Amino acid sequence: MNKNLVIMFVKEPKLGFVKTRLSKSCGEEFTLDLYKCFVHDLITTLKVGEYDFKLCVYPNLDLVNKEFGDYHNFLQVDGDLGLKMKKAFFDQFAHGYEKIVLIGSDTPHISKEIFAESFFQLNSNDIVLGPSLDGGYYLIAFNKNTFHDEVFKNISWSTSSVLSQTLEKLNDKKIYLHKILNDIDILDDLKEFYNEYKNSDFKNSNTISFLNQNQN
Repeated sequence: MNKNLVIMFVKEPKLGFVKTRLSKSCGEEFTLDLYKCFVHDLITTLKVGEYDFKLCVYPNLDLVNKEFGDYHNFLQVDGDLGLKMKKAFFDQFAHGYEKIVLIGSDTPHISKEIFAESFFQLNSNDIVLGPSLDGGYYLIAFNKNTFHDEVFKNISWSTSSVLSQTLEKLNDKKIYLHKILNDIDILDDLKEFYNEYKNSDFKNSNTISFLNQNQN
């Protein structure tokens, strides 16, 4: 077993269940297909890394394992996002991992370099964060011996205050911040993402290919 792990939070890929804010503008079928592209692109990136990765799934494993593959995937616990993340870290550290990076599935353009840099920066920092444009974060990472579960308590999840509230709990910790990336939650996010990445190194991804075929 590798001592380094990436956990990706994934929802069951079914109609009307994923990216609900985006689906109000784009329709449920388009949004579901796009979400599958997001996850497949992230898995493609994770497969080339020198670490283990697992999907942390809500609410059932079967459909996720069938669509995306079983990488020793496991279920999210019930509760708010903070409790889900805290428990995922806690349980996987208990399985013997020394460094863990956790991401969502709203940022398909996270590069292999960001994952590699996250593990490297954990050599000299207590926590690594990837800030998102909406005031949250797309990535959070800890060493086993620097795990600080206070960052998951009393946070206003799904608001623009998530990152600032998190940083307030870390004023005595060594923090590494990645570059800001755009979580894709609403149509404006998707348009900005497409314009920025359609001619980039990400242009051959499932996500960009799908958007190229479905321009309207």
